[in-house]
Amino acid sequence: YKARFDQMGLMIRVDHQNYIKTGVEFVDGKFNVSTVVTNQKSDWSVLPLEKVPPFIWVKAVRRLDAVEIFYSLDDKNYIMTRNAPLQDNTPVMVGLMAASPDGNGFEAKFEAFKVKHLPDQRRLEWLKNHQ
Repeated sequence: YKARFDQMGLMIRVDHQNYIKTGVEFVDGKFNVSTVVTNQKSDWSVLPLEKVPPFIWVKAVRRLDAVEIFYSLDDKNYIMTRNAPLQDNTPVMVGLMAASPDGNGFEAKFEAFKVKHLPDQRRLEWLKNHQ
């Protein structure tokens, strides 16, 4: 991270006007856990980190019409930072993202990226009733 708004993390995307991105973002000389929720207009939230951790884990869990966003500094204790709306049963693209909108780029390193299906009983019931 070198320039303001350098960022890397996870993106859940419906299209270019509807997405959620979460991860670490460098703003005004500080590292933050950052989440942007865009439903045609963007809503940005940041949680400043007191010191630069050697690693950070981010997790997003989809539950019906929402996505719960978590972060961890040890991959054991996860803290929820956001509950973001996402239209029921809408297909999404999930992946890693990095950006340097105010700078000339930086090296972003990711490890252990996984996408898992976690059956949600509420989702299964909803799908059963809406076929």
